[in-house]
Amino acid sequence: MQFIESSVIGLRAAVITMGRRTTPLRFVLFPMVHVGERSFYDEVAARASSCDLIVAEGGPSDGAPMQRRMAGLRWDGLVDQMVALDLEALGVPIIWEGGTAEPPEERARRRAERSPRDRIVHTALDSAAALALRALGRYGDPRDLPSLDQNDMHDRERPEGRIDRFLDRKVGEERDERLVRTLGTVHRERYQEPIKVAVVWGAAHMTAVVDVLRRDFRYYVQDAEWITIQNN
Repeated sequence: MQFIESSVIGLRAAVITMGRRTTPLRFVLFPMVHVGERSFYDEVAARASSCDLIVAEGGPSDGAPMQRRMAGLRWDGLVDQMVALDLEALGVPIIWEGGTAEPPEERARRRAERSPRDRIVHTALDSAAALALRALGRYGDPRDLPSLDQNDMHDRERPEGRIDRFLDRKVGEERDERLVRTLGTVHRERYQEPIKVAVVWGAAHMTAVVDVLRRDFRYYVQDAEWITIQNN
């Protein structure tokens, strides 16, 4: 199963709908890249707005102002996901990567109650994360991305260095585990409801999602469509 296709005509992502024959809940997978044409993020937003629940990577952008500022520094006509995709504006309940959804007014109240020391620490962590993400290529040109499919993820070589292994575990495996636990909880609590659940996460995490939904809950691919990330 292919999640991202890179070819001479450009870069595109597969929107994949998974369901079961005996229950009505459907998962709609949106394999994301972090930089692309605005039309890509507009299309994701339009499709996700028709869903009943969103399971999203990261967290609300207003909690990371330095990362958002760094994401907006582009001069190539492309846009960053953090700037272009405002999931909260869709009015659909969101389960962020860090846990359950929290209303914007509750976040604002908690921020206002932070001590001066907590504000300094939060700003420092946000700034460090923005610099680290740039160093890791988070804001790079998507045309450098290769195609990505399920076999590629299963067959990839394990990183050799200690730091690379640490990052692979923290950025990849541990986040995969949190994501599939969340989806398992959603399935167990709501599988009898005729709802669509949008999974808006980085493409590299989709192999784990498809594996678990197939193996543990007997979901299968019902539909798949391509949407363009960037034209060449």
